[in-house]
Amino acid sequence: MNDPISTISSGLRIAGTVLDTLNFIRNIAGANMISAYCKYDGNKVEGHANIDVELIKTRAPEVFWLTVKNLKDYAFVHIPINDSGVHELIGKEVDETYPNANIWRWVAKPEPNVIVGGNYTPPNAMVDFIVVGYRPKALINHFS
Repeated sequence: MNDPISTISSGLRIAGTVLDTLNFIRNIAGANMISAYCKYDGNKVEGHANIDVELIKTRAPEVFWLTVKNLKDYAFVHIPINDSGVHELIGKEVDETYPNANIWRWVAKPEPNVIVGGNYTPPNAMVDFIVVGYRPKALINHFS
């Protein structure tokens, strides 16, 4: 069993880092941040009209990937609402060699000291998330 205090502390450090970074970017002229709140399956609950999350299905209905559709001049960050029990996996497109951080899914964190066979694919975790988009060019201009 994990120590709940260290789990909360770890989650806050990670969230603090991401949120601090996004808050910094928000104050940069031209960053034009946009955001949306989505359910675990990518359905948008509310948020900017130009944010569109795509669900990529697999043969198994309990296993799917998510990606934010490209929007010219924007980069996106995805943040689980409650990351205390989830682990992020990144995927790759068909015929691509390298995994792509823009294709992801969350699964339950594995239990410690449990060995799982190589053919096991864990189901997705039901974790809602926030997507934040910003213009990287504004960040580059800020530092140039």
